[in-house]
Amino acid sequence: MYWAYFIMTFILFEFVWITLELKQKHSNKIITKMSSFTNVIVAEQTKKKYNSRIWQNVEKNKIENLIDLHTEQLVHNCVKNGVKKAYHSLSNERNDQIWEHTHKANTDNEILFLDIQKEIFKTCENSFSEQIYENIFKNKKKYCNNSKNPPYVFHPIYSSVERKVKDSNRHTYTHRFKLNKYKNIFNYLNKKGECIYENNYIIPSCDITKIKKSIFTIHNTNFINKMFNIIKNNEEIKLYELNLFSDLIVRYLIEINGTVLSSLLALKHSMCMHIGGGNHHSKRDKGDGFCIFNDIAIAIDFLLLYKIVKNVIILDVDVHQGDGTAEIFQNHKHVKTISLHCKDNYPFIKKKSTIDIELNPYMEDDEYLKIYQNILNNIKPKKHSIIFYLAGVDISKDDDLGLLLISDHGIYTRDYITYQMAFKNKIPIVTLLSGGYNECDQTLSEKHALTFRAAKAAWITRREHG
Repeated sequence: MYWAYFIMTFILFEFVWITLELKQKHSNKIITKMSSFTNVIVAEQTKKKYNSRIWQNVEKNKIENLIDLHTEQLVHNCVKNGVKKAYHSLSNERNDQIWEHTHKANTDNEILFLDIQKEIFKTCENSFSEQIYENIFKNKKKYCNNSKNPPYVFHPIYSSVERKVKDSNRHTYTHRFKLNKYKNIFNYLNKKGECIYENNYIIPSCDITKIKKSIFTIHNTNFINKMFNIIKNNEEIKLYELNLFSDLIVRYLIEINGTVLSSLLALKHSMCMHIGGGNHHSKRDKGDGFCIFNDIAIAIDFLLLYKIVKNVIILDVDVHQGDGTAEIFQNHKHVKTISLHCKDNYPFIKKKSTIDIELNPYMEDDEYLKIYQNILNNIKPKKHSIIFYLAGVDISKDDDLGLLLISDHGIYTRDYITYQMAFKNKIPIVTLLSGGYNECDQTLSEKHALTFRAAKAAWITRREHG
């Protein structure tokens, strides 16, 4: 009897022991599997992060290479060892290349474009011959990122176009478009003794074939051909508050190259100044308000076309609303238009920007800067972005077309806090000259120079923002 109880107890004990052993073994397998599964997940996540970093670096290098490539294509390389001689040979070489490929042009529009490009080279060649640039061009330096001033872009054709107007039409040249202000500002920045900026400016190319696609994307073909035919036929027509003639239209075409180049240099160096540009009244099918081609819109289309940027902010502080850019980019998901303008000033029929801030006439510094600071506070960092800053000085109390009462200190402060905001948010910023209409050339140059001084002061502090 006792032996039976003993045997049953032993069997029960063995059964419990074996069960516990199997359970422990099975549990270890689960733990091992779970541990192995976790390690796989961690490894996969690490791999994904590593691949993501590699992809980001590849994309970054790809964009940087694109910027360098397009910059090289849009920079004028002629001002070396004698302006006129070097330019003359380059011009002839390019003209020969163009006409070698004329037989490939299969439409009237393409043939017209080739004709216009040839005329552009001729006109640009003449613009370099002015004596006022001789010493400046002779001492030109190559731009580097350690410069005391941001890169700046200028072409002598901006002011050197000859006014070919018949004697009977000479009275029509009473418009307020200040054609000479561009060379005056350039010379003011480079004047002997002070040299506000170093002689390390960049000249845009005269070859508009690189931006052809964007020109025809932004503007209506009939409008473009109408402007081209003025060049081809050497016509004189009064349109858009301007007396249009061949050289003047060529000037506006080169200015587009200047704005595109300036935007690329801003992406490369964080900031760039263009002594030109800002033709924000131009519409798709016509010019307006001293503007022919909308260089801002064309430059933006160029950057988006080549996937150099993904988002664009147009920060327009000219006293007049940028109705052209507002209309062109209305409801565009990648372009935000911000306009701070006098509500009672031109244009009298406004378009809808993303953000419109309308100012009362005769506003002074404190109120103006308070409103503007609120706008800047709402601009947030965004990857692959750029700001097109239209820094019109026609808000000045001394301006003949302004209606606002902003002092020189107010203009300088406006510009300085704009550049500080851009550096803080790590958004590249390109400055376009835009409006300024004081009748005194010296006064007007000094007004625009406020923007360039503010940019230089901000440029020196850029590394503080990392």
